[in-house]
Amino acid sequence: MTLSVIYPFSALAGSHPELSTEQMCSQVGHLQPASLTPEDREAYLLAQADNTLYQVWEIAETVSAGSTYPLTEKNQLTLQLICEGGFAPAEEKYAVQDAFDHWQNQQPFTFDLCQYITSGVGSAFCANRFAGEQQIERKQRQDSAIQQLSVSQQQVVKNAVRMAEDFFEHRAMHEELHGGSSSTAFRIESVANQNDRYLSQILDALAGSQPEDIPALDEADSTLSQTYDNLIQRLKIGPIEDFSLEVTAQDVESVQRAWLVYRDQTAMMLASLNPNLTVQDWLGILTAERNRQLSEILEYMDVNKH
Repeated sequence: MTLSVIYPFSALAGSHPELSTEQMCSQVGHLQPASLTPEDREAYLLAQADNTLYQVWEIAETVSAGSTYPLTEKNQLTLQLICEGGFAPAEEKYAVQDAFDHWQNQQPFTFDLCQYITSGVGSAFCANRFAGEQQIERKQRQDSAIQQLSVSQQQVVKNAVRMAEDFFEHRAMHEELHGGSSSTAFRIESVANQNDRYLSQILDALAGSQPEDIPALDEADSTLSQTYDNLIQRLKIGPIEDFSLEVTAQDVESVQRAWLVYRDQTAMMLASLNPNLTVQDWLGILTAERNRQLSEILEYMDVNKH
């Protein structure tokens, strides 16, 4: 899932072009903490004290989604919280417009802060939130899938998953080509997607499925060695540098060392789950995959020559 899908820019706003954000917030007035339930008031006061990013907007989400308040009061409180909790001006503008429109027309409104994100900081916040939801879902799927395995086999899978999570984090930080103001969000999303694919590999192995293409390890290893040497030489001449992006020869060398551990442990784990494929088969598959990853970096360097 891409960031554009996670955060579809949605503002029903635009029906009040004559009013500024400040004017709309002035019309709804300041929030009175006494208007909140004890639980929401406690969260609000804590947010005021902490002044943490989007913390007040998260309370707005809770208020808008609940059934504690009558519709008109709920919409008013939601709008007041949105007016207080903005981060980037554009985000606050569209969120206020949307909430203001629903408040004035007394229409049901469920506030989702990630629908209004325009900043790199906001994208990272929402990507991290979505990744956490994915993690919970993955854990449930994993536990359900391996419950029929022996205790020792379950532990092998769990150890491999933890190792893979660390590797994906390391690779996303040091080697993947995520630049720009939303680079953190892209890294978080990439790690989550790779964790999803890793679990899918485990589920496929348990089901007896196998990849269509199973490269010979010797051939795949030889190809990877050439690609790796070529990339390291080019990076030593000049690293990849862009806004919020740097990949050096040392970065790729570090990832490669971590990948060798990832490859060997993953191959042994998957082979133990599916008798149709050997450790050698999986080593060839994973080595060919690694070659494609490094080839993409070379392609990026070719396209971005100066």
